[in-house]
Amino acid sequence: MTPALKLTGIEKRFGGIAATQNVEMSLYAGARHALIGPNGAGKTTLVNLITGVHRPDSGRIFLAGHDVTNIPQHRRVRLGLVRSFQITNLFASFTVLENIALAVAERENIGTSVRSARGFLTHIADEAYEIARRMRLGDVGLRKVTELAYGQQRLVELAIALGHRPTVLLLDEPAAGLPGSDHAIVLEVLQELPKNVAVLLIEHDMALVFGFAQTITVLAEGAVIATGSSAEIRSDPQVRRVYLGKRSR
Repeated sequence: MTPALKLTGIEKRFGGIAATQNVEMSLYAGARHALIGPNGAGKTTLVNLITGVHRPDSGRIFLAGHDVTNIPQHRRVRLGLVRSFQITNLFASFTVLENIALAVAERENIGTSVRSARGFLTHIADEAYEIARRMRLGDVGLRKVTELAYGQQRLVELAIALGHRPTVLLLDEPAAGLPGSDHAIVLEVLQELPKNVAVLLIEHDMALVFGFAQTITVLAEGAVIATGSSAEIRSDPQVRRVYLGKRSR
């Protein structure tokens, strides 16, 4: 089976600093994979390399067997690679449904003309509402995102990502900035993501990571130091020494 996402020998340096070192990773359709590590480990750099913000100095990136190492970000999105960010990145003056519908329309190459007409085609509006409902946003679909609590705004961002119908979804700290009481809702929503989508979760909340991920990769100083199940990562002495410590107790 061809991996939905495959990284081979990914290396990136900024000046004399090795941000990533010979990173290897494969995610198959339906993967629930987490990427963890201390601050400065290279997690965000790796995500930026996968999505095309940066180009690796060496190594290759494949989506469904296609080499995308040197193609731009927007083409990777067209191929099914979608990312959410640590900080919300929404159209603040638009409603929840408008934000989601714009993503759906963009996916179908009709984004600009639809918005200028101050309305959306029925099938786009219907899909946007269905995504909003699945993301626990059905009751606030007609409200502007500026009127929502921060936790709901994070769910809107995830809904926008789903509007692109990703085959690979990169979630960069979806619980960042949320009170602990909202983390259970985030986990519940993540567990209901489409089963065919390969998900790579970057997160510091270990309860969220261990509750979601089937496989966990640990980065330290830009290099992979361990990959395995939750139980294997919890018990790995090197992982406990450089990162987990008391986190998993």
